[in-house]
Amino acid sequence: MTHHLTLLHKLGREVWQARAQLIAIALVVSIGVMVLLMMTSAKQSLTRAQQHFYQDYHYAELFVELTRAPRSLTEQVLELPGVAVVEPRIRSAARVELAGYTDPIQAQLLSIPSQRDPLLNRLHFSSGYYPQTPQQVVISKPFAEAHQLQLYDSVTAILNGRRTELEIVGIAISPEFIYQIGPADIMPDYQRYGVFWLHEEALAAALDMDGAFNSISLQLQPGTDQEALKVRLDALFERYGGRGAADRDEQSSHRFLSEELKQLGTNAIFLPVLFLGASAFLFNIFMQRQIQTQRQTIAILKAFGYSQKAIFGHYLGYTVVVIFLGVVFGAILSRWLAAAMVELYSLYFNFVTLTVSIQWTTMAIALLVTLVAGFLGTWRAIYLAIRVPPAQAMRPATPINFHQSWINHLLASPWFTQGARIILRNLVRHPLRSGLTVFGIAISGGLLLFGSYQFNAITTMLERNYRVEQQMDVIVQFTQITDGQALASLAALPGVNYVEGFRSVPVRLRQGPQTYSTAVTAFSPDSQLRQLAGLARMPEQGIVLTEHLANYLGSPARTLLDVEFIAERRIRTDVQVVATSAEAIGVGAYLSLATLNQQLYQSESLSGAWLLIDSQAKDALYTALNEMPQVAGYTHVREAEAKLRAYMDDTVLTAMSIIFVLAGSMTFAMVYNNARIALAERERELATLRVLGYSHTEIARILFGELFILVLLALPLGWGLGVLFAFGMSHVISSELFRIPFVLSQQLFGWSALGVLTAATIAVMLMVRRLRRLDLIAALKSE
Repeated sequence: MTHHLTLLHKLGREVWQARAQLIAIALVVSIGVMVLLMMTSAKQSLTRAQQHFYQDYHYAELFVELTRAPRSLTEQVLELPGVAVVEPRIRSAARVELAGYTDPIQAQLLSIPSQRDPLLNRLHFSSGYYPQTPQQVVISKPFAEAHQLQLYDSVTAILNGRRTELEIVGIAISPEFIYQIGPADIMPDYQRYGVFWLHEEALAAALDMDGAFNSISLQLQPGTDQEALKVRLDALFERYGGRGAADRDEQSSHRFLSEELKQLGTNAIFLPVLFLGASAFLFNIFMQRQIQTQRQTIAILKAFGYSQKAIFGHYLGYTVVVIFLGVVFGAILSRWLAAAMVELYSLYFNFVTLTVSIQWTTMAIALLVTLVAGFLGTWRAIYLAIRVPPAQAMRPATPINFHQSWINHLLASPWFTQGARIILRNLVRHPLRSGLTVFGIAISGGLLLFGSYQFNAITTMLERNYRVEQQMDVIVQFTQITDGQALASLAALPGVNYVEGFRSVPVRLRQGPQTYSTAVTAFSPDSQLRQLAGLARMPEQGIVLTEHLANYLGSPARTLLDVEFIAERRIRTDVQVVATSAEAIGVGAYLSLATLNQQLYQSESLSGAWLLIDSQAKDALYTALNEMPQVAGYTHVREAEAKLRAYMDDTVLTAMSIIFVLAGSMTFAMVYNNARIALAERERELATLRVLGYSHTEIARILFGELFILVLLALPLGWGLGVLFAFGMSHVISSELFRIPFVLSQQLFGWSALGVLTAATIAVMLMVRRLRRLDLIAALKSE
């Protein structure tokens, strides 16, 4: 017990003496712990909220959209093996008008059973109740908040050219629309898109669907073979215009939420590995220095009967102290940052409850991972030291055997001052120490480049998508398939300078076991408003896939792809993949307009148009479009761009700003720690120079000149590591929503260099005072 108390007292004294270095290492540890806990806690919070919402409000597992089917068919669906609950409904797109709001509003209308609450996809009401009459409506909570709508306000729905005044009797959210986006959107626009739940009689009368339905939801029994059931459902509904059974993974809300959870999980692994790896490296450098200066102390401890196990545990205590500080500080920061991140997600995902808490299992994992990183960084240095026999350790270390080399002859040149010779000779005589220092500083510089890379990459991504690939101003969707005459009508509207038509058809793509549901967009190869990234023009024949989709399906160029067109009639055929498009936002497939119409056995048909407009005439154009019954809705591309930029600012760039600041802190910790170690290792040498007549300024030049040479050598290596980090992140963060392009610029390398040099300058300024207080007598008495 006395031995343990003695070692504990020794540890406390030495930890206090080296507190600056240990705090610097603890800062790096806390960054890794903070990122790990922040990302993991945010993911756990979103996952819990999703699971509870799905379970408590009976989110369906399979969906089928069709043209029209009699309600008696639901009995046949219920008899299929594996089906537990069936909910038929009526679904339709519509336009909505609000008093005092002139921009276009699109809505998804869904029926509510007349005599009971829904069995599936139930609503969570923030206020109000289910509609009881055809004139009542429940609206989605995000839409209500965007327009400051309240109970008993009125909205006008335009369906099949008829205007219907509806009274709001409920404001709610649904597990089906946690991520509420329009059919062709990738970002929520709550002002221009909403979900409305109406009394079944209202939609049945408007769409002539009495005794019929055009959408059905299913809940399955445990263990049901979903793929086999989907085949049965497709066969059953084919004659009724069925568009194919789809599971949750094919629903836009669930798909986007799953992608976000996947990204959080990736970040929870990738980023902590970088920071904790750097902390392990710092541990190693510190412990090597600490043990090197205590060789005789270790020998004395052994001579007094301390076991190797006790000595090993004593020096491992440094790691435990630093990890304790890092974990505590990281946990405090992560709790606050995770709450802020979850608050950001609540702006885009609609849950009943979304709270953040750090689970004890997550904390245990963070502590375990950090302990492993610290142990890996220190065990070898400690193990090699305690293996040295006491008699050998009591003797001073054998001086290094230097020899003449071409570098010595080069340093004899009169071009070098005496101080420069001392600096360069010390660097080349200790290549391992110099190399480790360069590598440590390079890691921090690489993280700085990686942090700033995201800003440049996202700007490039948005510029390419909205300035090169999509050059239209307004996208118009028609209520039904039409011919080219509609383009002439649009061209005559006020403010329209140029018009192009396009066709969009839902498709199911298959390649081996992989299946993906999306929409194929068809337009003219001579289009002036729509370009495909990486291609000069749309190919006349064959299908083009975005690279992300091609990689998912395993369908590179020149392969045949099984394409099922889900239009007025379902047609399945093989189409050759002729190229891939490096688009960074969304996923999709593209055909020439002539090829699509040929595949569907139709003449020229369009489902929408792209407009190039005069921005000053926007209001007049919107008014004219609102009066056209063949227009189902329209979107202003520049406003969609603004929404996406806001999302990027709130999520990705906010996270990257935190990473950039943390990388800067780590850079300072790394450089400062190396400066402290360099001073500790060369105290005797510097004191000797002072005794020989060198001034404080001259020895400062020698010490800090060496540091700045190491920093300059670390810059290009740091750039290389930063490029590797950025390349890795651009691949692991890839999702259906967006892919960060791997683009580099001179500014990235400049910011990285500036950050490292600034950290080095601050570290030098803090070290100057310590250098001036150097105790010459104590330094000369040391080994």
